[in-house]
Amino acid sequence: MNSENKIFKKNQKNGQDKNNEKIIFIYKKIFYKCISLFIIFIYFLFNFIKVKINNIKKKQEIDDIINFTEKDCDFIKDKLKNRTKPFDYEKELIFFISLISCKIPFSFIRFGDGEESIMSGKIIDGCDKWHWDQNNTKFQDSLIKASSICLESNNFITIPCKNWITYSKSILSFSKCTSAKYMSYTTLFVNKNFQSFRYWFLRFIKYSSRWKIILIANFDINMKISWAYKFFPIPNHIVENWDELSSTLLPKLSDEARKNELIFFVSAGPGANIIISYLIKINNKNIYIDLGSSLEIFTKGYSTRYYIDKKGKESNKRCEAFYLKDKKLFYEN
Repeated sequence: MNSENKIFKKNQKNGQDKNNEKIIFIYKKIFYKCISLFIIFIYFLFNFIKVKINNIKKKQEIDDIINFTEKDCDFIKDKLKNRTKPFDYEKELIFFISLISCKIPFSFIRFGDGEESIMSGKIIDGCDKWHWDQNNTKFQDSLIKASSICLESNNFITIPCKNWITYSKSILSFSKCTSAKYMSYTTLFVNKNFQSFRYWFLRFIKYSSRWKIILIANFDINMKISWAYKFFPIPNHIVENWDELSSTLLPKLSDEARKNELIFFVSAGPGANIIISYLIKINNKNIYIDLGSSLEIFTKGYSTRYYIDKKGKESNKRCEAFYLKDKKLFYEN
């Protein structure tokens, strides 16, 4: 009996030891899982705080730009003079809103896939409610001429990001520009830059009394545009009706452009490039900017573009810095 008791107690002890080991294993598993969750929480908290701090810094930087002094503007003038290529994507936005704050005249027109298709002679149907075919050669020729405004000081053209390099190379094949001094990014005001642009734009139209704003945009306006000195509505079918529309629109815009200290915000599809390239010949002492779809939220109250949405897959996208050498396109990364 004693031997049986010993065996029983030994088995009982072994069973308790195994149970204890299981309990310890479970507690260890829970502990390590908690540690992992804690590390993940700290990681996301750190990144959240980092983003918040960066946003605060960006807003502060924009506020400082709005209140630039003469000394600050001298520095911006030097940056413009010594510029050889676009700055880093986010710094590039800061550069252009600095030009505005310093009342330095410039023009900015954007070339994307739509503009490239027209210049290349590809039929476009239903893109943003406009159509183009090979019969509309006048519009095509005007767009091609506009791609070379970067030969003149302070007149900028843009190309898409690196993942659209085929389009960029095609656009540059039509342009006579030989350096990237007066070149920038087509998506400068959207994607990762949109929230900063939006903050600046709201501050600019609220507090800036230094410029009279001429708005040239789609006639489909849902919001009160009290911030614009004058508004010139553009119909949906601007491209296919360009001959008729331009004969009345351009003379009206020319009358405004002959005045000084005006800023033209334009959102008129490919027509924006032709309008701006035309107006700078009338008077190059104003500012002319093709803001494209980035204006929608301020004129319609909503955006039809996924790359403006904070949660959209394009909201954190940024363009890679580039330069031209012997008229060939190169990227820094």
